[in-house]
Amino acid sequence: MNIEEINSEILKVNNYLKKCLWMDFEFASVDGGDIVVAGRIDTSYDEFAINIDFGKPYYLSSLLYWNLNNSKPFIELAAGKEMWKIIDKYQVEGGNYIFKINAEDFDTAPIIIASKGLKVEIINKDPF
Repeated sequence: MNIEEINSEILKVNNYLKKCLWMDFEFASVDGGDIVVAGRIDTSYDEFAINIDFGKPYYLSSLLYWNLNNSKPFIELAAGKEMWKIIDKYQVEGGNYIFKINAEDFDTAPIIIASKGLKVEIINKDPF
């Protein structure tokens, strides 16, 4: 994926979640081909409202469950010194994007995912 496609998918996620008062997140699946972060209004519901697929993942540092912090963008690309620090520390190979995911009760993004792609599926267009 190119940077324009990545930024378009990030914008979809952030615009959708801006409309949400809350959302619970977890990993729907994790393997060598994909990491899927899924969100739903409440963990008592079986159906997810949004699936965020990180294609061809390289690195993951995360909580197992977390909540939406709607005072910040949900997902951003790491940039500048922060990006290079992650690349150097975890030996992230070229061609990977480094995504930061914000969560409630954390000042800095506690979730870092390096992958080659990002695809968003919004299942419930109007979660509330």
